[in-house]
Amino acid sequence: MIEVKDLNKSFEDQQVLRDVSCTFRPGINNLIIGQSGSGKTVLLKCIIGLHSPDSGQILANGIDITSLSDKEMKAFHRQVGVLFQGSALFDSMTVAENVAFPLVMFSNQTVKEREKRVKFCLDRVGMNQALDKFPNELSGGMQKRAAIARAIAMNPKYLFCDEPNSGLDPQRSILIDQLLDDITKEYNITTVINTHDMNSVLGIGDNITFLAKGKVEWVGTKDEILQQKESTTLQDFIYASPILQSLRPKAV
Repeated sequence: MIEVKDLNKSFEDQQVLRDVSCTFRPGINNLIIGQSGSGKTVLLKCIIGLHSPDSGQILANGIDITSLSDKEMKAFHRQVGVLFQGSALFDSMTVAENVAFPLVMFSNQTVKEREKRVKFCLDRVGMNQALDKFPNELSGGMQKRAAIARAIAMNPKYLFCDEPNSGLDPQRSILIDQLLDDITKEYNITTVINTHDMNSVLGIGDNITFLAKGKVEWVGTKDEILQQKESTTLQDFIYASPILQSLRPKAV
């Protein structure tokens, strides 16, 4: 579990996060949503450890990662998998070599042990047939699946995903959502997903945190989000499309 408490982050004179508090639990899909500039990517990077907050706490299973030493932070990162927005596969490496990369860098596994783990992860995402292919030989959806296999190679406790459906058509987006949902629940991972895709929100949003202007505006589930009437900012975000305007609940 990850708990964020009273987190603040500024860049020069611009405050991006303002007293953000939220909780991300294991075994469910924790989504962070909000308009561009709302602070969701900065929040994700603070949790991963790529940004240092100005104040506040980030507790990973009760341990404040903002106060860890460099050695302790490296140990924390061994428990972390990251799915980047553009997949970020290495073009010069095969799919198998990409998945093996974190094992080579951060584990003491033998070559045979790495090969076994790589095959397991690729099989889990349905990519064993692409073991020896290079990223430029894969479709966008296959690249995402290969990137997920790499993200889970170290058997992480925490999985962070930045816009996992970016650049995918709706059908492939649904497949990626389902894959993330299956992996999260099967391995009881604390999964945190940044997204603006309402299909993902309504499909796998077990726990949703809505940010607006760097503040937590609303927290709830996929079953509650279309019914809420408290936040007009959230309604504006949900029903931005003219097609959806007719579904917008009326204020009481």
